[in-house]
Amino acid sequence: MQDIEKSAITIDRRYTVIFRIWAVLYRQRTREVKWPLPRPSPQDLKNAALAYILQVRHCATRLLSGGVMIRKWLAVPCVAVAIMLFFQCLHAEADITARSYLLVEKETMAVLAGKNYHEELPPASTTKVMTTILALEMLDGSVPITATASVRKIPPSKLNLAPGKSYKAADLVRGTMVESANDAAYALAIAVAGSEEEFAAMMNEKARDIGAIDTHFKNASGLYVPGHYSTCWDLALMFRYALSNDQFREIISEKYFLFKGERRDIRYANHNRLLFCFEPSIGGKTGFTRVSKHCYVGAFEKDGQVYILALLGSRNLWGDAVDILGQLYEKVPTKTELTMAKASALTLSSYKVPAERPAAVKKSGKKKVKRSKHRFAKSSR
Repeated sequence: MQDIEKSAITIDRRYTVIFRIWAVLYRQRTREVKWPLPRPSPQDLKNAALAYILQVRHCATRLLSGGVMIRKWLAVPCVAVAIMLFFQCLHAEADITARSYLLVEKETMAVLAGKNYHEELPPASTTKVMTTILALEMLDGSVPITATASVRKIPPSKLNLAPGKSYKAADLVRGTMVESANDAAYALAIAVAGSEEEFAAMMNEKARDIGAIDTHFKNASGLYVPGHYSTCWDLALMFRYALSNDQFREIISEKYFLFKGERRDIRYANHNRLLFCFEPSIGGKTGFTRVSKHCYVGAFEKDGQVYILALLGSRNLWGDAVDILGQLYEKVPTKTELTMAKASALTLSSYKVPAERPAAVKKSGKKKVKRSKHRFAKSSR
């Protein structure tokens, strides 16, 4: 209560409080209005709203009792702004749909914002951060890896690896992180440990070494199975460890990845939209399954410091990410910018050129031209 009383402002002396509060409220909605003060946290807004309501109630009481504390024409705007601000602040945290989230400073692991960040939840494809860590530490990038017949059974998203064909480990690692390819993650697991079960055991051991004690992996891709879980705190720890690897930082910063498939070269765009529209973004990893909802872990830079954001169980991933990052940055991406940054896969060129057919032969009499039937490669989406 003392904090609320300290933050209260006497309305009869500062009529501009209405416009100041309106500016904060408007900025909270549009995230485009610049304000010299740092963006308040949800708790700060709640305290300010309660303090403001106390002042409005006090002023209204004086007005109704015949006092001259404020003019009559100011009473209605005061009450209206107070009610709007109160409900805006009351639902400031409710707007974040993620079941769990965490924003920390990388070196100290000091928490800037968070909710339920020690809750064990399915991490979806953010699992691939650990898969990539082990692959980079255990495999040379030039080592050829032959895809087994089992890659055909792996659910999307995929690079559509051809069984029996060899691929460079470096390409599979990039496919795992940039395209979030489940078949690439599986192929890496087989190459490192011989089986996905053994690889999962190695992942769990590495997680314990890093300090992620509330994490348990059962596969290399993050496809949902019971007993496969992590926490936002553990994801931040694992991503923090991975950032110490220069190769990892290079991979997560790549916006596009060119992969030579069985029939064509395909350019995949990174699923991390913030990489395309938010300059402080260093890189990150997205994830989604129907059970886990949207997940994310990534890093951002500001004033020479690195911050890590982790989210699990989100129904509005980029909206949640922007709301949380707004507590750290003055300017964050708009909804339009995030929509424009939506990742997609594009076919650049045909990998196998169709064989040329002989020219059509003209017959005497009626002139008929035989059309050659060429088949063109379709874009892969």
